[in-house]
Amino acid sequence: MSTEQPVSPPSNVKTPPSRWTMSLSIKIVAGVLMGIVALVFLLGLLLALFSDVDQAAPRVQIIRDIFIIILALQGIFVIGALAVLILQIARLINLLQNEVMPILKNTEETVNTARGTVEFVGSNLAEPVIRVNGFLVAISVLLRELFGIRRALRRTQGEIDETDRSKS
Repeated sequence: MSTEQPVSPPSNVKTPPSRWTMSLSIKIVAGVLMGIVALVFLLGLLLALFSDVDQAAPRVQIIRDIFIIILALQGIFVIGALAVLILQIARLINLLQNEVMPILKNTEETVNTARGTVEFVGSNLAEPVIRVNGFLVAISVLLRELFGIRRALRRTQGEIDETDRSKS
């Protein structure tokens, strides 16, 4: 068995849009159906105006019967499409209940756990470290100011600088 998986194109590569979009297809089908209806109307009008009524009646009855059959087939197709739509909606509801909702619950539990962890770390680790650091800084400032360590360091630094200058 091969473990290689098919290589998919990179996501940043854009494919050119198709000429046949859904709205264009719907417009074309609607236009064709309207054209057929207009053509049938014109044929019926011409048949009524330019032919004998006794001769045209059987033809009109045949055309009427054909349209009744077409409408019945169209009704069957609509019912079939509604059945498919109902099945798809049922599958969507099933997907939402059995797959999406557990994922959302898992995500909610993860967020709550992360929130608890952040609160725990903040109160038990970060806050004591910040307090100890602040305390140590305060002590160092106090000692520096009380004992004049800063001034002493400046004097010794100045003496060192003078000795370096004299050696040069």
